[in-house]
Amino acid sequence: GIGYGRSGFRELLSRCAPWRSPVSWRQGVTVIAVCFLAFFALVGIMWVQTYLYAPPGTLDRTFLRYGSDPVAIYMMLAASLLLSPGPLLEELGWRGFALPQLLKKFDPLAAALILGLMWWAWHLPRDLPTLFSGEPGAAWGVIVKQFVIIPGFIASTIIAVFVCNKLGGSMWGGVLIHAIHNELGVNVTA
Repeated sequence: GIGYGRSGFRELLSRCAPWRSPVSWRQGVTVIAVCFLAFFALVGIMWVQTYLYAPPGTLDRTFLRYGSDPVAIYMMLAASLLLSPGPLLEELGWRGFALPQLLKKFDPLAAALILGLMWWAWHLPRDLPTLFSGEPGAAWGVIVKQFVIIPGFIASTIIAVFVCNKLGGSMWGGVLIHAIHNELGVNVTA
């Protein structure tokens, strides 16, 4: 973008297309459809698991949020994947700008590992108030949480880099995987 002049800005904007050359529209639609189907399958599995093993009433909050019609729930979840501002804005930087720069120096797996750690570090400040709250056990809780979420950030980033590459470098692969990461980790299970 800014550091690379107009050509850099055009390159960044070109990554906003749903898929890029040499990916055909059929290949692009297929990759995106597989992402949605995988998300819906994971949501269904999580709900069945929650119904079978969690205390009674655990799913009530989810159904209060989305309603009880399964089709409506899935439609709202699909819309949330595309309209969530966090993934839309962050992925312009992660997959739109940083990934192409990293791929100039690293293979896709190494680039994904670096981006996964950067993504985690970007979100670390949200835990700092808890860390410095002075509450008994707060520091230990934050440390334990980091050991849980770091692998999640890295795993999601590896998948996002794979999907982005399948879409010819489009950032939309990252947006979808980032949104799926958020929905499964926060909204579906809350």
